[in-house]
Amino acid sequence: MEIVLEPKDAVDWSYRGEGAVNLVLAYTGSSPTFLGKMMRIQKMPKDGNEYGDKSGNGLTTHEKLIWGEIKDLVTCKNKEIVEYLFVKHVMRPLLGHKHVNAGMRLLVAKEFLECVEKIMTSQRPSWRADAATVDTNRSSVLLMDDLTLFAHGHVEDKPCLSVEIKPKCGFLPSSSFITEENVIKKSKTRFEMHQVLKLKKNEISEISEYDPLDLFSGSKDRIHKAIKALYATPQNNFRVFLNGSLVFGGLGGGIGKTTSKVEQAFEHLLKDIIKTTKDGNDERANHFIELVAETVYSSGVLDQLLDVQKLDKYNIEGAIHVYYDLIDQPCKVCRELEKSKLSNQYSFMHSVPLDEKVNILKDFLISATAKDCSVMISFRSTEAGLSRSSSHSNLHLASTKQEFEYKVHFIDLDMRPLKKMEVYYELDKKILNTYMEMLKKKEDQPQCF
Repeated sequence: MEIVLEPKDAVDWSYRGEGAVNLVLAYTGSSPTFLGKMMRIQKMPKDGNEYGDKSGNGLTTHEKLIWGEIKDLVTCKNKEIVEYLFVKHVMRPLLGHKHVNAGMRLLVAKEFLECVEKIMTSQRPSWRADAATVDTNRSSVLLMDDLTLFAHGHVEDKPCLSVEIKPKCGFLPSSSFITEENVIKKSKTRFEMHQVLKLKKNEISEISEYDPLDLFSGSKDRIHKAIKALYATPQNNFRVFLNGSLVFGGLGGGIGKTTSKVEQAFEHLLKDIIKTTKDGNDERANHFIELVAETVYSSGVLDQLLDVQKLDKYNIEGAIHVYYDLIDQPCKVCRELEKSKLSNQYSFMHSVPLDEKVNILKDFLISATAKDCSVMISFRSTEAGLSRSSSHSNLHLASTKQEFEYKVHFIDLDMRPLKKMEVYYELDKKILNTYMEMLKKKEDQPQCF
């Protein structure tokens, strides 16, 4: 018999975080069935613009064309199951079965979701709560392992430290479809340029020094530099959990620089996990950064992620032309571009066969998921030379003479709606324009000698 969660069960779940589309809750009750689990609940925007098509499985006719090879996905009748099948059949094979947990569907009563909405409103960041509510019309949620914990279904015997990193795009595009005035995209990362727009919109308080190219470089020193920068300015790209509770970084993003007060509190929390050779505690955070960097380097998982991100061969500036053809609309981009700039390459994009257009858009959307997903790394200290489980990897941290076992998973692997292509194109323009304005202002400032 399938379990169906009722209103009385809502109190056993607590707010863990959320993205644009889903709310994430962690289980805090005592039922053995749910110990070590978390759930993802779909949200409903308050502006009425629903995420995808509400009817049936949520896929549009054109999306069914794009994902047509996956019969399970296009024929299933339920939107929640579509998301699960996308992770299972598309992202999991690309990123590795070991590193992707697709989860399972759990039935819920409408009243359960209504109770969750009431309980969670006060726990959510106000800007998130103002933008969307729990979608109470869903019949199920996604139940997953809580990756901030090491052992599931029983109490941890050793503290579990988990780090969530949102790496962002790890390569510079080289597409010939990038226009001459946007050529800076080939030398500046999307992350760096987007920071300027976010600062202008007051979404962040200061620019981060983090460079995704460092994290994806495969160089131990550059990876260490990247983790150090993420630690210094976490924003919504770096969070740390201790036994499932958030202890560093913010729930809603936009967190500014790590202050000495925050660092001292974090140092104190690390005292039972990271050893230090000095009397003071100020070394623990440095050892922690080193531990994370060593794990990213040793695991090599970002190599897999980078390969998937690089499925975007044409950049949004090329893929957008194909998008208008697929939805059978006149290309707005060609209409906007000056006649002199309508080169043969745009005509080429519009003339490729339908199956090729479908593949270009499919690869672009998969890449978009990979560029915005998170990596969750969980650590537990262990005795030298002793591995608890063959499914976990081991790491020796030379600076503290400690042994750790760790596991790495990719999370937030949601399917991107096809209609977001226009949003991506407009955002790309906005990022570029804002960054170029900033450069021009700098140039126009009088130089002091």
